[in-house]
Amino acid sequence: MNVSLPSRINTSIRMNVAKRKLESRKIYLQNGNPLEQWGLVKIKNDIKNSKELKALFGQKEPDREDIKQYKLIKFRELLSYVLENSPYYKDLYENTGIDPSMIRSYEDLEMLPLTEQEELANKPYHFLCVSRKNIAREFTSSGTTNMLKRMAYTQDELLEIVDSVISGLKMAGMDSRNDTLQIMYPTITATWDPGLVLSKACALSGFNSVINDSLDAHDQINTMRESGTTFIIGTSSFLYELSKQARELIKPGELGIKRIICSSEPLTETMREEIESVWGCKTLRQWGMTELGLANAIECEHQDGFHLNNPDFLVEVIDPKTGKILPAGEKGELVVTTLRRKCMPLIRYRTRDITSIIDEPCSCGACVDQRISDIERWTGN
Repeated sequence: MNVSLPSRINTSIRMNVAKRKLESRKIYLQNGNPLEQWGLVKIKNDIKNSKELKALFGQKEPDREDIKQYKLIKFRELLSYVLENSPYYKDLYENTGIDPSMIRSYEDLEMLPLTEQEELANKPYHFLCVSRKNIAREFTSSGTTNMLKRMAYTQDELLEIVDSVISGLKMAGMDSRNDTLQIMYPTITATWDPGLVLSKACALSGFNSVINDSLDAHDQINTMRESGTTFIIGTSSFLYELSKQARELIKPGELGIKRIICSSEPLTETMREEIESVWGCKTLRQWGMTELGLANAIECEHQDGFHLNNPDFLVEVIDPKTGKILPAGEKGELVVTTLRRKCMPLIRYRTRDITSIIDEPCSCGACVDQRISDIERWTGN
């Protein structure tokens, strides 16, 4: 199909505007952990534009404790916002007597009821805080719970997702215009296409990408040779099965693959060992949920926990039976608040994933962001 010149010009203008908004384009691998750098830029911009934050933090470089305080302030701002704009949270908090000023510590979060996945599945538009005309895209996904959940995003929020994806790819090691990401999601069925999100992120960041949804190992390897693939991303189960087929077709390291990123599903150490032995490179895990913005955390090369998109989320780990907040290092259910979301923000959202918070610096050099440990599914037993 031929695209008219005005359409091509409009597309080019939109791409250039988007590029100027992406903080990740200014982040470089050699300066430290790119995802942490990206998060710090976002946080510093917020401090610069807020009288309250500027008065509290001034011009100093935020440290770990500063960021915890920053997140509490953002949480109070979000709570005020949903009390004014969200039909769901107005109803949920109506009889609690909650006032945002009451949230002064992380322990105070327990005063607020949790947001259940069933509520989001049953009445998604009750969570909506903006006019329908401001919605750019809606995604639905059942995830691992078999509950169809619908989430809406504004154009700016979609750009934030792309921005975080680029930072995650840079943290995984993509730092050259000669790098090519091969995207493999043949088994994903949802109203959002991860391949398109990733290819758009690559286009905006200046990386190359190629999408191949084939289930055939020969076809995938041919694409790698033709495209000069250096990074691979796909679902954990597919990449594991592909690796078992590829064992007979290639030698470890033969194709020059630098990293493999496994997403959408848990990755066991047995699966990781098989994938790494076949391709001759490290395999990193990525974690995300459609309702939280698709791409939320990824491992660095040290494979010691998932680095979170730090400015986007306030995370807690709770006892799934009692709801009590657990200390760092203790395993429980991951609960997430989407601090920067304006379209359909979620407060204390139950993920039903079991993990623990790693509240100490990483060997990669990241020292102010939080990490979460291996993700497990909660059976409810």
